[in-house]
Amino acid sequence: MKKTKLFLIISFIFLAILVAGFLTFAQEDKNKDESATAMTSNQSKLSEGVPHNILIELFLNDKCVVCPKAAYCLEELAWSYEQGRVILVESHIWNDGYDIPQTNARYDWYTGSGIKGTPDAFFNGLAERVQGLCCDCGDIDKNITAYQDIIDKHLAQTSSIEIKAMMEIYDGKLIIQGSIANRSHSLLKNLTLSGMVYYEGDESEFFYLVKDIFQGQDICQLAPLEEREISFVSHLDLNGVDDEELGRYYGVVFVQDKLSKEVLQSYLVF
Repeated sequence: MKKTKLFLIISFIFLAILVAGFLTFAQEDKNKDESATAMTSNQSKLSEGVPHNILIELFLNDKCVVCPKAAYCLEELAWSYEQGRVILVESHIWNDGYDIPQTNARYDWYTGSGIKGTPDAFFNGLAERVQGLCCDCGDIDKNITAYQDIIDKHLAQTSSIEIKAMMEIYDGKLIIQGSIANRSHSLLKNLTLSGMVYYEGDESEFFYLVKDIFQGQDICQLAPLEEREISFVSHLDLNGVDDEELGRYYGVVFVQDKLSKEVLQSYLVF
């Protein structure tokens, strides 16, 4: 009888050890599966990139007879999208009283010795350019549709670069600080980081009036998954400007390929 009890006790202990071992193995296997799933998910997100905003730079001149129509179409479209996804800036050029040296210099950088004329719209830099109206006809609706097709095409793309930034005004100076990150597994080269400040005016052609353009900061390379801090200080003197007016100033930060002049990512700061 004693031998039987002892045998049962030993059998029970052995069975308990087996069950505990099985449960431990199962939990470890589950953890491995969850870890692998999370890793696959993260890699998928990295490969997909981040949403690619579109920066539209519309170059205008106050004496241009076609510019109001181009400005109206693009302004209507900019309002119709989620804020920050479609970033429109209106850069006046050629001594019309609203231009600044930086807007003229930027236009010359884009066009070089090539064809010049207003209106001239650049969608994510030289990724796409439309000089004059988007279609030969003067019909507003057809031009809006043509511009929208370009915008939607760019918004459907993704970017390897993520930008985060915030803006503050201290002692009359507009300061933008934040970070840029390479969210891909590829080395990015020949980049330039820059930005603008625009003022939200009260009439067409001046709703997104560029007031300042920051000098570009060269980035020779941005390693995979590398993140860098960024900082800009505007040349504008905003001392004495009341809070309501200050709320009309917006910042734009963007990363551009120096060789192709394509804007790889942009970010609206407000």
